[in-house]
This record gives sequence, C-alpha cells and structure tokens, in this order.
Amino acid sequence: MLVMIDGRTVYSPVFGGMFWEAQDIVIADIDRIEVVRGPGGTLWGANAVNGVIHVITKSAADTRGTFVNAVIGSEATGPFAIRHGGRFGSAGSYRAYIKVRSEDATDLLGGGSANNDHDFGQAGFRIESLRTAASHLVVQGDIFTGQTGLDTERHINLNGGNVLARWVGRTDSGAETTVQAYYDHFYRRVPMQYRGVLDTFDLDAQHQRALGGRHVLVVGGGYRLYRGDDLGDGPGFFFDPQLRVSHRSNVFGQAQFDVQRRLFVTVGAKLEHNEFTGAEVQPSVAVRWTRNSQTLWGSISKAVRVPTRFDTDLRIRVPNTDIIALTGTDEFRSEAVVAYDVGYRTRLGDRLSIDVAAYDNRYDELRSQEFPTAPGTPVRLMNMLNAVTRGAEIAPKAQLTPWWQIGGGYTYQWKRLTFDPGSTDPTGGAAEANDPTHIVNVRSYMSLGSRVEVDGFYRYVTSLPNPAVDAYAELDARLGYRVRPGWELSLIGSNLLHSNHVEFRGGTPAQVYARAATLRSTWRF
Repeated sequence: MLVMIDGRTVYSPVFGGMFWEAQDIVIADIDRIEVVRGPGGTLWGANAVNGVIHVITKSAADTRGTFVNAVIGSEATGPFAIRHGGRFGSAGSYRAYIKVRSEDATDLLGGGSANNDHDFGQAGFRIESLRTAASHLVVQGDIFTGQTGLDTERHINLNGGNVLARWVGRTDSGAETTVQAYYDHFYRRVPMQYRGVLDTFDLDAQHQRALGGRHVLVVGGGYRLYRGDDLGDGPGFFFDPQLRVSHRSNVFGQAQFDVQRRLFVTVGAKLEHNEFTGAEVQPSVAVRWTRNSQTLWGSISKAVRVPTRFDTDLRIRVPNTDIIALTGTDEFRSEAVVAYDVGYRTRLGDRLSIDVAAYDNRYDELRSQEFPTAPGTPVRLMNMLNAVTRGAEIAPKAQLTPWWQIGGGYTYQWKRLTFDPGSTDPTGGAAEANDPTHIVNVRSYMSLGSRVEVDGFYRYVTSLPNPAVDAYAELDARLGYRVRPGWELSLIGSNLLHSNHVEFRGGTPAQVYARAATLRSTWRF
C-alpha cells in the first residue's frame, strides 16, 4: 500500500510499510483523502500494489485566520493544535501550525500495561502564491519529534522533517506542467536493537495536454535517492551493508481516448529502474462507460513491490552469537501482481448512490522463508510464494432527509496461497493470509438544527485465522454542539459496545482497545 501526504511518499524502503506514529496533520486542514483501489504503478510507481492513499491538505488561502483545537480524554491528552494563516506579500498566502499529543499505554489482554505510551509533537508551514491561470507555486514543510514506550524504562525515539516545493504552470491551450521536489529526513532509535537514519530526495515532473480536443496525454519522469543508515546493535539482528545508497529513476506515459463521448479508454505504462532488480515495467489498461448518473468501468494492470532492506540486507542471528539464523538475499526479486478490476456506480434519484467493485488479483514472487535442507545453514528469504485473491465491495450512501445522511460498506475477500515446487517454507503463508473475510461498516451524520450534530460509526469485522482473533463489533459516536459561531464542543465516545476488545495479535502479547471518552473544543477566529 502506497501512502502519500501532499505528493510526498511516506512508504519506508527499509521494511515495506509506514511508520504510522510519525505521520500527523491538523485534521481541520485536510481537504480530502483520495483512496485509489488496486494497483497504481503506472502513475505512482513501485509499491503502489494493493492501493494508493493520498492525503491532500487545503490551500493556504483556505486556512486564513486562527484555529485552536484542545482535547482531553480518558485514554489521551490532546491533540492540542494551533494554526494561524494570513496573506503573504501582495497576493500570496501562508499558514503555520504546531500540534502535540500524548497517548496512554494500552492494556494487555492478560492484564497489566503494554508500556507503549506515546508522546508526539509536530510543527510546520505552507506558503503559496496566488492561483492564476498561468502558474502556482507552493512551498511547505514539517518537523516532528516523539517517543513511544518500549518497557518500563526505555523508549523508542523518533524525529525528522521534510520540505517540499511544487510549481504548476499552465498555457493558454490548457496544457499543464508540474514540477515537484522534496527532501525528507527520518530518524528512529530502538534502544539496544536498532537505529535507522533515512534521507530521501525526490524530483518529479509531469506534463498534461489535450490531443485533438477530445483526448488527454500525460507524460512524466522522476528520480529518487535513498540514503539509509541502518544499525542493528542488539543481540538479534543487523543489516549488511549497514549503509545503502539507492538511486531510482522512472519515465511514464498515459493517454485517455474519448472513443464515443461516453466511452473512454485509458492506456499507460511506467518504466522504473531500481538498484535491486533493474528495470521494471508497470502497464495498465482501463475502460470507462458513462451515461447520465451511471458509470461502468474495468481495468487490467500490473504493479510491483521492489525489495526492501528486510528482503536483501537483513541478518538475524542466534542471540549473543555470530551464528546467522535467517538472511536476506541479493537474489530477492520484486513481488508482482496482475489485477483485474470491474466496478459500477450509479445515482438513484437525488438521495441514493451505490458503488460496487470486484477484483481478481494474481500475485507472484511473494516473499517466503526457505528453511535449510542441510544443518548449519540459515533460513533464506526468497520468492517462492504465490497467491490469488478475489473480493467485492459495495458502498451505498443515502441522504434520507436534509438533516440526516447515512453511508455504509461491505467488503468480502477470499484468498488462496501456494508455493513453488521445492519450497521448504513451513509457515503456509500465515503472515500473508491473516485477514478478515468480511467487514461491515455503517456511518450516520445528523444535523439537529443549527447547533447540534450527532454522528455514529459502527463496524463489524470477522475473525482472523492465524494468530486467531475473534470477530468483533464496535461503535464510535460524537455529539457536537456549536456554542457560537467559531466555537464548537464535541463529546466523543470510542469502542462503546465493549469495555475492551482485541483487533490483532502479533509477536508480542495481545493488546486491547478499551472504551474511551474524549471532550474536544475547537475555535476559529
């Protein structure tokens, strides 16, 4: 899954995921969150395998004035946030913010504390020129620091920052060129275990123009540099080499053809080079038919997850010895998926809309743990696992009355995992198969007059197979009251149906999510 914030990727090339505790934004400044189903490799490149989540914040011009958020609750203190925005120069705008939060440690299923209390602080800015028909310039950045409890005496420390600049230029013919560059620094320290320093520099350019008045062409390219210094200084693991500098480059093209005014065909591909597997091609073809309030679409696409340092450079040793128990390999190949997607959207009258989608994904070269056939040799990380997943999603939304909106969703997923002949992996792919089969959610938003809002979010998740976790249902609710223009109070209840429940079991003792209450106050002036 590829996650981006304002065009900056937060995907880690160390282990192939996100350090979620280091990602924070003033919620009121979010303009929208775009969720793209399925592979997005043609536009966004490697690691956009199962989907893309892009968090996009508001322009500085839309956040002028002062915003203050204060929260106190049974499980957390904060977030406390202050943001101020105004005019910059003769025609530009700016905003600056600071945000802090403190979260209590969760409890263990067997009793006692997990000692994972979390304290975090972040500050940032955004400056941009006036949006005109000709050009637009944005410069923004953030710095942060935080710590998460590891045990009763030790904490995981993290800090970092980023700065991004984006220029958009437009011509009288409607053509648009975008150039973006950013630098990101991230530091994470786990005492007596791991210290990671990652510096990222990224440069991207994209050009879009109309062809013949009805068709659209998008072309572009980019370059990214990773400099990772990963020290394993505990008894369990280390990286070889400790320092790795990676150079990645890409070019892509995508064209949308308006075939019959209602029928659109989109074809594209990205050619990307990485230091592990060389050149990777990620093509896609999509067809969309639209009539009035109905849209029918389908696509075929390929995406890859390039190897991470966990796949190639990780070495796990028998504690306090030089014996290697598990090792990454230079021969590790990119994991790949070929995805087939179909969907249908329609609006029934003015009050009801339905979105239905289904997929069939074929995965190849997934990571496996190949156990030795001869004594004295380590387990090797290789690519001998394959998978097929199929599923469907349905998401209705209804405006029952002018003051009451409800939405919901149902997700179903089926999967089958197989190994290549000769594999000695004894896990059965358990780590890749630990997902619920069914997920149901219902959301309700009610505005009772000009001052009172009542919101609810219900979710039901079926059981996890391995490690086993029981199915659960939970409800979150919010009661909001507008004291006066610009000042709002909210009482929020989380996990209201049970005193606590388990959502996931990993390699550590199971943690529980407890019932909690929060009081929030926001001011805008």
